Amino acid sequence: MDSTEIGVLLGGLSLIAATLWFFFGEQKEKKPDAVEGQPLCDCPMHPWITSSDATANCSVCGMKLVKPV
Repeated sequence: MDSTEIGVLLGGLSLIAATLWFFFGEQKEKKPDAVEGQPLCDCPMHPWITSSDATANCSVCGMKLVKPV
């Protein structure tokens, strides 16, 4: 292997590592606190969609939001 092949190999490995870190690295998602002491309801399929209204529907799929167990 010459230096060009080694450079390409190392560059490719670093791109793979960066991609894996981006998608699977530590994610610190913080859900907003409950309003007026009511627990937040969220969509079973889209947990980032939250509401303090128990009768609300998901804005992505239209499913009824449920309270966490």
